[in-house]
Amino acid sequence: MTGARVVTVDIEELSPGGDGIAKAAGVRVAVPFTLPGERVRIQLIAPRRGRPIGRLLEVVRPSPHRVAPACRHFGWSATPGTGACGGCSWQHIAYPEQLRLKTAIVDGLVRAAVRDAPRTRPMLPGTPIGQPWGYRNKVHFVFGDERSGGPREQPRLTMGHYARGSRRVIPVVECPVHDERGNAFAFAARDVYASAPGGAAGSSLRSLAVRAGLHSDELMATVVVADDRDRRVRASTRRVLDTMPPTSLHLNVHTADDGFIFGPHTRRLHGPARMREQVGGATVLVSPTAFFQTNVQAAELLVRSVIDALPRPSRVLDLYAGCGLFAIPLSLAGHHVVAVEENREAVADGEAALALNPGARERCRFIARRVEDALRSVHAADVVVLDPPREGCSASVLKALVTQLRPSTIVYVSCNPEALAQELGVICRNHYQIRILQPVDMFPHSAHIETVAVLSIRQHG
Repeated sequence: MTGARVVTVDIEELSPGGDGIAKAAGVRVAVPFTLPGERVRIQLIAPRRGRPIGRLLEVVRPSPHRVAPACRHFGWSATPGTGACGGCSWQHIAYPEQLRLKTAIVDGLVRAAVRDAPRTRPMLPGTPIGQPWGYRNKVHFVFGDERSGGPREQPRLTMGHYARGSRRVIPVVECPVHDERGNAFAFAARDVYASAPGGAAGSSLRSLAVRAGLHSDELMATVVVADDRDRRVRASTRRVLDTMPPTSLHLNVHTADDGFIFGPHTRRLHGPARMREQVGGATVLVSPTAFFQTNVQAAELLVRSVIDALPRPSRVLDLYAGCGLFAIPLSLAGHHVVAVEENREAVADGEAALALNPGARERCRFIARRVEDALRSVHAADVVVLDPPREGCSASVLKALVTQLRPSTIVYVSCNPEALAQELGVICRNHYQIRILQPVDMFPHSAHIETVAVLSIRQHG
């Protein structure tokens, strides 16, 4: 397939990543922003590597589940570095259909890997049904520079999201999936930086992260810079603190040109070092750069799903524990928990939170160690809770789990259905069976899926 020709195709299914799939000249083509059953006109783009991509030109026969997007910045371009905001990919799908499609994606992947897997339970919405907006308690924008005229014109500071498949910043004036309080602070801060003498374009500003409390009015803001000696940024940050101080403000220095949000060095400028949040009846503490779930309401559903799956009382080994999202609520529920996490900042958050949860203090212990290393010295657990990064568990972790520990119950919390399905296949080939598959919609209007899989060891005889 060569060139960039225009064809009309029928969308047959969705890929695990959420793009429509059609066939053109016998080749499977991914067509973002389409739905199964639709007939669309596309421009075939042949990238240097990988399969061709279909750039949507016209929806000839729309799905009954297609809706108008709520955000003016929603869209896509097949040309890297151009196009509209890449933050959302499913705003064109009615929300009840989003839930059904995500459930079907999990069900198809897992049942293909594990023949006797039970049917996936209907996805739990991560926001009040019918109101899938403003759910992201973590607000994040990136800064960029823009020239609206010729090359001699002074660039101006912009703030927004990356275009899909690129590092080009698309300026935005709204983001309806973000918490409104986080948006309000971020846009006001942008205006302060942009109004600095000489402007802040070309400065060391990289991004701004704001976490808004679900159960409180707290705002924790972190300004990310490439150089903390930038005088313009320093002066504007002081203005932010003088005119609109959040609950806490931090400065993070990130010099590397990579895909990570934060760098290794953070300095507290104002307010407490950590933010409080309530999840599953527990008080958790979150540092500015530590990982914590973006959607706290959906995180509460994950915690409840894990607690409901466990027999009581149990000895629980919580692997990839973070700051204790599962470990502390499980301890409050009466379980004895050993929480393993290699990020020492997250471990410090978890240990500090234990002081705020007296009922968990005697039943929860954190270990600051890589999971692979910790498993060499842990010899017994009734239950293992896994919440690994997107790529899943390493082969050595899975081997230790099913041959060394062999707990009666495994609870696997995954943000990647493809990795989950593959690893459930490995676990089930080692005498475990899946009891429950419960997806949770952590990110409405995107194809991302969180799933809680509960497995038990097979009883012989």
